[in-house]
Amino acid sequence: MPEVPRFPKVIASWGDLAALAAISALPVVAVRPVSDPSPWLHLKVGAFLLAGHRFGGVDPWAPFAAHQYIPTQWLPSMFTAALYETWGLQSVAWVRGAAIVLLFVVLLLLARRVARASIALLVAALALCAAWPSLTERPQLMGFVLLVPVIGAWWQTGSDGRPRWWLVPLTWLAASIHGVWALGLVIGGLVVLGLFLDRAVPPRCVAQLSAVVLASGVAAALTPIGPRLLTTPMTTGGNARQFVEEWFASSARMPPVLAALIGLGIVFIVWIHQGRPIPWWKILLFLAAVGFVLSMRRTVAIGVFIVAPMLAESLESLSRSRRPETTDMSNPPRPREVFSWATAAVVALCLSVPLAQHRGDTPVGVPDKLEGSLRAMPEGTRIIGQGDITGWLLFAAPDVKPVFDLRIESYTPEHIRRYITTISAEPGWESFISQTRTTAALVPEDSALAGALQEQLHWRVVGTDAGYSLLESRR
Repeated sequence: MPEVPRFPKVIASWGDLAALAAISALPVVAVRPVSDPSPWLHLKVGAFLLAGHRFGGVDPWAPFAAHQYIPTQWLPSMFTAALYETWGLQSVAWVRGAAIVLLFVVLLLLARRVARASIALLVAALALCAAWPSLTERPQLMGFVLLVPVIGAWWQTGSDGRPRWWLVPLTWLAASIHGVWALGLVIGGLVVLGLFLDRAVPPRCVAQLSAVVLASGVAAALTPIGPRLLTTPMTTGGNARQFVEEWFASSARMPPVLAALIGLGIVFIVWIHQGRPIPWWKILLFLAAVGFVLSMRRTVAIGVFIVAPMLAESLESLSRSRRPETTDMSNPPRPREVFSWATAAVVALCLSVPLAQHRGDTPVGVPDKLEGSLRAMPEGTRIIGQGDITGWLLFAAPDVKPVFDLRIESYTPEHIRRYITTISAEPGWESFISQTRTTAALVPEDSALAGALQEQLHWRVVGTDAGYSLLESRR
């Protein structure tokens, strides 16, 4: 009887099939209308840089900016601005959807190294859900996509003690995208310290691993921004921690924080139950994850990414103890798995194109019908806008001059406090309007300032849209 030809097995398990389905279907929930205030600012910055301009000296857009603006996210800003020139606003919607697909795939690969496909899929899905509030149309999202492989690389280094020098060029790329690159150095430093405390590798290896961390920092200083990039996280954080909500402390009542703490709790319980010594590098990463989750809202996602391989490893350990007869044990993803997931990601990126064309045309939360009135204002008009709308204001009306905008690091704390007082129409707001020579406002219709400007200064309403009023003084 002739032998039946055997074809290579492409799908290794139901877990693989579920992962393929999840990757392919993810654009349905990931692609949405542009609804975050930040991409407008980055489109403005990207177009400015593409035109050959550079930031330095007097700020080109805001008359009261006290500090030179440093475009630390120059690469994604220029990339998205170039896409916008040919594809319009749909490009911003597509970039977000594509980045979420890539983030899910790298999370899946990170967890798959220590657990079977079904567990890796569960952990990657939980991590993506917990990080979802941070997955907006910002360069930070692409920074997450590059941070996860860094976490995976240092996790492998903790296991085998080998230096991975490819982290150096990857850090250069990450440093050109978003400030989250610096956390890669923190993670690497913790792993190196843990290996040193464990005496798991010889001193020569510790020196090599420390050199990888140091060289990565040097690579970041060699981006077009230069060495000053190393200090920008502290510069931005100084103002943001006082005034920006996402920099405030997180709370266990927030669903993403609660999900992250549950994951950390499972890891801790499994560690106690196993009764085996835990390497110091894992303990240090665990403590770092706790710190990131609890310190502020914008770092919850980072804590979730750090704990993901720990959670996958712990769930795999529980599964083995309950089903010792199973043969589907964890091992690094096979080439066929990587190929199938990469193929599904390409399909997802292609599917994102028509979805972005359908959903990305009309932005959410911006008064685009007022753009004509704003552009008709005299050049140099001083305008005050609600904080979230100022990025769009800079982009849509390039000739007006906002007295404050989203680039919070560009202003002094005193100016920010006076701006907040004015937006709330608290005592002293009139002096801010007078001293800044503000003659226009773009604020919510029901805001205290909109009412005060009309009732006390007799400003007139030029138009309304998307819940915003455009007001002008009666010259």
